[in-house]
Amino acid sequence: MIRDSVSGDERRGKVTYRDDVAGHIRVVKLGGSLLDLADWTERLADWLALQPPATTVLIVGGGALADTIRRYDRQFALGEEAAHWLCIRALSLHAEMAASLLERRIENVLLVRDYGNIDEVPANGVAVLDPEPFLRGEEAGLAGMRLPHGWHVTTDSIAARVAECLRAAELVLLKSAPPPTDPTDPAAGYVDGHFAAAVRNVRRVRYVDLRTAATTTAG
Repeated sequence: MIRDSVSGDERRGKVTYRDDVAGHIRVVKLGGSLLDLADWTERLADWLALQPPATTVLIVGGGALADTIRRYDRQFALGEEAAHWLCIRALSLHAEMAASLLERRIENVLLVRDYGNIDEVPANGVAVLDPEPFLRGEEAGLAGMRLPHGWHVTTDSIAARVAECLRAAELVLLKSAPPPTDPTDPAAGYVDGHFAAAVRNVRRVRYVDLRTAATTTAG
């Protein structure tokens, strides 16, 4: 059974991580486009098995659900603010689904709804983060640049913000295409429009094409 981690309001916005703890945290964004692969859980598990020891904080992209909301926004003029939060709710569904599926292949999978409980994940375990509580609550009280709300902010930037707040050792973006020469160049269309700003305070960034295992490292 998935362990679902939720904590009280007294912890919100007050969580800090010692360098010795933060240095063993890896934030991973799993692109929503990868969810159409029948074996995505196997690919992810195999990739994680090859990585240096660390606690993995996993954020799952919106994929087809976000695309549907984008289409509704064009059709019904929902507005960027409303559409943004609908997409964030879709991320919560993907987090629950991913945790349920990943526990079949990976030990110590924890569905985390409060990022302050990430330190409860066993060493080398996987915390599948539901980002909605973090974005609606904790983020506002944490140091660094808050995320704007709009279509130019996706789970690329959300993962970068989480990595910044956790002072994670690295951020890894798992994508469906090989990284270009400069992945942060907006003209390349590889990451969202806010990512270059969101990632400025992240220690190390890797970009991985999970379909072919192509990788680029920055920082």
